[in-house]
Amino acid sequence: MNAVLEGLASNPALPGHLLDRLVTRPELAWELASRNDLSSDHVRALLAHGDSAVVSELLFKGLARPENVPIPDESVALAVVEHPDADPALARVLAFHPDPAIRSRLPEWAHHLAPDVVDLLAADPDPEVVAGLVTFHAVPPALALSLSRHPSPDVRRALAASPHTPPAVLARLGPSAARELASNPSTPAALAAELVRHHEARYFLASRPDLPPAVYEQLASEIEPGPLSALAVNPAVPVAVLRRLSGVLRRLSGVLRNPAIPLDLLVELAPSARVGSAEVLPRIASASEAELRALAGSSATQVRLMVAMRPDLPLDLVHRFARDPDPSVATAVAAHPSLTGAQLRDLVSRCGARSHPRVAVNPSCPADLLHHMALRAAGAGSTCRAIAGNPAASGETLLLCLEDARARHLAAAHPNLPVAVVVEMLGSEFTASAAAANPSLPVPVMEELVNGT
Repeated sequence: MNAVLEGLASNPALPGHLLDRLVTRPELAWELASRNDLSSDHVRALLAHGDSAVVSELLFKGLARPENVPIPDESVALAVVEHPDADPALARVLAFHPDPAIRSRLPEWAHHLAPDVVDLLAADPDPEVVAGLVTFHAVPPALALSLSRHPSPDVRRALAASPHTPPAVLARLGPSAARELASNPSTPAALAAELVRHHEARYFLASRPDLPPAVYEQLASEIEPGPLSALAVNPAVPVAVLRRLSGVLRRLSGVLRNPAIPLDLLVELAPSARVGSAEVLPRIASASEAELRALAGSSATQVRLMVAMRPDLPLDLVHRFARDPDPSVATAVAAHPSLTGAQLRDLVSRCGARSHPRVAVNPSCPADLLHHMALRAAGAGSTCRAIAGNPAASGETLLLCLEDARARHLAAAHPNLPVAVVVEMLGSEFTASAAAANPSLPVPVMEELVNGT
């Protein structure tokens, strides 16, 4: 695809007379379908290209109705049956399709299947079609019971894994489907607990929230990391088991990610754990304001850092963390929009270059501070990329960020980049699409680009 035309197709400033021309290009249909300024004529032109992804997008956005979509092939037909208002007859036609690959895709795509179509697919000679049916649709209990005796193990496993399968039918499926039964949230807890003796089921059992405490105790004796890691983040696991796991797992971050971890255990483990710099732990996310304030006063830097990652902190805690003596904690709140320009300048002066990427993404960051950081970026990609993505960056500042390839791509689409530079970037394969999507691109240049292709 022509990268320039692809960018123009998504340019919000594209004039109507050029949009009229681009909708005739099949290769641009997907980009154009994402626009918010399409007329009914544009929609008809895009539907005429027969692209199933475009049809799905236009139906999803409500710009097209199922009855108005031309259906040149099976892929478009499948896109149409996904809509809740699709004609049931279309699904019926696809159920009779000679190609089993089409029939097997029907259950996944169809929003609704009529009873006679369900019966037809359930009797299909291809097991993949039947497996797809029970995976994506609830079938009548009597039919589910009948399918539990299906000769294909793939169908029986699909039935065991399906949340639509009635519990009475799940109970009839044997150990050969232990893994699927263990992973199915509709499997009754008592039945799931009996699967603990099957090794292949233990990883999935470790993630279930409905098992008796004794089962979690038994699973904690595993030596394989998979079940232990799943147990570590399961909020239903007893606290005693969690404490034991924290002493067994080399990486404590799994236990720290448990939504139900007691705060005293979190505080105990935090100094020795590694958690992503932008990750909000579930227990921190659910902490009350009183708990947050207590944790914010911790002498452990890692604990304060974990709290500082939460985006909806009380404003006084945000401002308190911005003055934290540890640069990592202060930097954690540097992107919060409540911080003033003066606070951000103070943070940058105290924390140095490590704070620049977070400060630069702050929508409240003043243009002069962005320029200050760009002058000192010295090719630091993360800082340059953050600045290039900030709407407040001036053209002069953006020019300082063009050495980094990804920042250059971001800057190419920035409305404040000097027009002459935007036009120049149209000649580079890496930046052509972004530059063509830049709303500051002059209309005469857009016209020349369309005329030249």
